[in-house]
Amino acid sequence: MLDDECPRVLLVDAAQLITEGLRTSLNRTRTFRVVAIAHTAAQAQHHLRTTPVDIVITDVDIPGAGPLRTVHDATTRRPRAKVIVLSNRDSKHWAQAALDAGAAAYLLKTTPLVELLPVMLAVAHGATATVDAHLGELARLPSRLPPPAALNRLSAREFDVLAEVAKGLDNHRIAQRLFISTDTVKSHVRAILRKLGARDRAHAVAMVLNESGAVEPSGLPTTNP
Repeated sequence: MLDDECPRVLLVDAAQLITEGLRTSLNRTRTFRVVAIAHTAAQAQHHLRTTPVDIVITDVDIPGAGPLRTVHDATTRRPRAKVIVLSNRDSKHWAQAALDAGAAAYLLKTTPLVELLPVMLAVAHGATATVDAHLGELARLPSRLPPPAALNRLSAREFDVLAEVAKGLDNHRIAQRLFISTDTVKSHVRAILRKLGARDRAHAVAMVLNESGAVEPSGLPTTNP
């Protein structure tokens, strides 16, 4: 039986093969204890509300929400839990966005278990801003704006809207994806711009992901909210 004192882990990934493989591997170490698995944003939110966890391992994109939503939810609902993003996105910009959102580490899914475990132990003991060694340029990047405190002023729904804006979607498409009205989207966008101190939608996205990163500036609407 696993030690009840082992760090409790929540696994969040759309792929069952990923979560089951990690659960089996982590439980075999007898150092970590997987207490919950989620394959959608709603499932992740449920476990974050009801299940005490010490570490959350999540992908960037989870069905049912925008990018990095689980990072935001975890840091909000379980502020003492540490978040590790495990992603296929080999991008220094997404890594920085994850750290700015509150993640303690950003690793690629190609990371061998023998390398993942030391990172999990370090994170469990308070290490932060740990990135995959293959993203070596990240350490030389300038700090992004806004700082985490500014992002934390956004509500969960505003964070969702900002994530959809980052994909270059207009208000109508965002409303369809999030099942809200276009007027509600406009209201959220205005609130996002005000809270971040951004000039327009493109500026808000650039503040988070940088103009040359995962977001394609040419695809961003630059009109008023």
